[in-house]
Amino acid sequence: MDNKLTPFGPDWDIVLEKLEASKASGLELNSEEENLLQELQQIRTDATQAFKAYNAFDTDKKWAELKQQIQPDQTDKNSNKKRKPIKLWLKISAAAAAIFIIVGIGLVLQKDGQQNKNIFHNDIPAGKNSATLTLDNGKKIILSNTTSGQLASEAGILISKSADGEVIYSIKNQTENAANKSNTLSTVNGQTYRLQLPDQSKVWLNAASSIKFPASFAGLKNRKVKLTGEAYFEISKDKEHPFIVETTQQEVQVLGTHFNINTYEDKQNTTTTLLEGSVKITNEHKIQQLLKPGETALVNNTANILVSPADTKSALAWKNGDFRFNEERIDEIMLKISRWYDIEVTYHGPISKEKFSGKISRNKNISEVLNMLSYSNAVKFIVEGRRVTVMQ
Repeated sequence: MDNKLTPFGPDWDIVLEKLEASKASGLELNSEEENLLQELQQIRTDATQAFKAYNAFDTDKKWAELKQQIQPDQTDKNSNKKRKPIKLWLKISAAAAAIFIIVGIGLVLQKDGQQNKNIFHNDIPAGKNSATLTLDNGKKIILSNTTSGQLASEAGILISKSADGEVIYSIKNQTENAANKSNTLSTVNGQTYRLQLPDQSKVWLNAASSIKFPASFAGLKNRKVKLTGEAYFEISKDKEHPFIVETTQQEVQVLGTHFNINTYEDKQNTTTTLLEGSVKITNEHKIQQLLKPGETALVNNTANILVSPADTKSALAWKNGDFRFNEERIDEIMLKISRWYDIEVTYHGPISKEKFSGKISRNKNISEVLNMLSYSNAVKFIVEGRRVTVMQ
């Protein structure tokens, strides 16, 4: 078994690699980034030297040499000159100190590594691009099992799958009857998918979500869909036919805009984050609120609609293929992780109150995500099958 230690954690490596790559490509770093780059490069140099010294250090050999230094050599035995105990003691002390310093570094680092160590009986891969399309007649199409091309034709509407994995509704020989036919695109834990609606609007569907929509909007006053879970929308402009997203707690009405809605039941509230355009939100109490770009609206069981500045990077991280945590508790984070990796989460002991911030790709195996979270020593994880136990 290889017990050698390595000096650099994955988080530092990522930051340092990005800064070095940016500079190498000719991009100009600001003063803060330049200082950080220099600090990380110095830390890497110092840490690498310390670890090389520890890994290459032969403790037994050094102790043997020290013991040999303590014993008087033959010249000393045959000499009438007195030994100088001070010089000998300094020599012994220096050798011993070197041994204790190097071994001490190794013990501290080994102990720290053991404290951070998670237990992975197995690893779990990231979720995938898949969903189930349910047609009005009840037929179910598992999209991960189909090749690109035509999937179905319904009331003059052609339903196809693109080469890059998107369900597309397009007009073939449209009839008004198609507006009476409802289709549903749904994902389970560990799945995500993209959809182009009959009006050319685009929808990104997150894990454990569904969207119900008419096969055609022809002849309808409003373009209305029903959402559960989370989705990001880019709506085609049509002033004559408002687009409405209905959830259990609200309705969002738009003419043409980009926005994200998170309405997972385990959150017990609905958040709408607007990127461009404007939307009108109506809650269950018929209270209405206009939302501006860069704002987030929170709707819960109260009569009020709470509006605040949006953290758009966090809100759209999932759509861009990342996890982004911004001062979030571990139980909040594990809800996101459980949906994407399709796992059961249990807690051993009290739940940590520490807040976590960071970013990591959703394409990573779960071990890499959990290792990042355990970097602060606030939590540790055990992975057994599809169960993850969280401990302090």
